[in-house]
Amino acid sequence: MTTRRPFHLGDGRLRYVGPAVVVFPDGSEAPVTASLVLRYDPSRDDNRESDRDSTWAGSVTLTPDAPDVDLWDAAPGVLRLPNGRESEFMATGGPRESGCSGIGPAPFVEA
Repeated sequence: MTTRRPFHLGDGRLRYVGPAVVVFPDGSEAPVTASLVLRYDPSRDDNRESDRDSTWAGSVTLTPDAPDVDLWDAAPGVLRLPNGRESEFMATGGPRESGCSGIGPAPFVEA
């Protein structure tokens, strides 16, 4: 078994920390602060197989002025960044803070 690099700043992974909007399946929206990291790097040979389907992960936290919603209800949801890029994700907790696991391309990485 190979040892994975640490999951923290300074590990060379692409990251995004900043404002975003969670779009719920019913179309409602809530502002959040997102802390995200790219998990899958096709140039490396030590990726976990599951990383191929969930390429990014992190957490989202409702901002103080957010409506009274439960982030768990964003399963699946869409995360929209200020630049307009979006990607689907699964919330892994709630109500005001949640882990998230991305589905498909990370919205903070240029194609």
